[in-house]
Amino acid sequence: MTKRVSYVFEADIRGYFNHVSHSWLQRMVRERIADPVILSLIGKWLRAGAMHNGVVIRTEEGTPQGGPISCILANIYLHYALDLWFERKFQRQCRGEAYLVRFVDDFVVSFQHLADVETFQGQFRERFAKFNLELAEEKTRLLLFGRFAAERCARNGRRPETFEFLGFKHVCGVDHGGRFAVIRLPSVKSCRKFLARAHEWLVQHMHWRRRDQQRHLGTMLQGFYQYFRLHHCQKKLDWIRHEVQLQWRRTLRQQSQRHRLHWSYLATREWFKLPLPPRRTLHPTV
Repeated sequence: MTKRVSYVFEADIRGYFNHVSHSWLQRMVRERIADPVILSLIGKWLRAGAMHNGVVIRTEEGTPQGGPISCILANIYLHYALDLWFERKFQRQCRGEAYLVRFVDDFVVSFQHLADVETFQGQFRERFAKFNLELAEEKTRLLLFGRFAAERCARNGRRPETFEFLGFKHVCGVDHGGRFAVIRLPSVKSCRKFLARAHEWLVQHMHWRRRDQQRHLGTMLQGFYQYFRLHHCQKKLDWIRHEVQLQWRRTLRQQSQRHRLHWSYLATREWFKLPLPPRRTLHPTV
């Protein structure tokens, strides 16, 4: 929001957890851990494999998804394969500003100059090939985004592109003072996944007591609110709450073919009221 950013490189790693090199990962772990017992235990986790239809499938690469330390090992791998390389080598040769933001295997890179983007794309692919990783080209793209990109697009009568990262849709906008701001909204994919999960739970627990259903749905909503409770998200959170209420109403009506439940009846029942998110946001509205 405050840096000199004009381009955002959005990338996706193809089958990341299935292509982590065991030899490289063990070398990386040995950089910080010398205890042979811990190193042996990590090796056993990597070689444990997975059971499918009663058959144990062992692999020579990848971290078992669902394993107790898979996310930690995945973070370690990209820390050495990507983070340190970007910070200590590539960033120093850039003509302008460049920043990397990563969470496990999801990351975006922002640049000031297009020349740095082109250099990064070539070196980045070579770096990943060295560590047995590959980009999903269909999910990788370069877009105009940021304070300077917004000004450039405004002069041409266009709007900057948007991208999704960690469940949020990032949009170039303005704050209450008319200054540039990155507006983050719950993405369509995040909303659909949450509503699908709520619907699946209602179908499986349609015969629970209504107060117990309300308590569980309220807990699910509070978890959704807690993550997406940012400025500009209030309308979307209210819409999610309304959609969950509609799903709940449909489930209640399926319990009996004779009984009809109308909003006028449900609105007077305490057990049908789902909690609203607090009006305060989790982050300052800058």
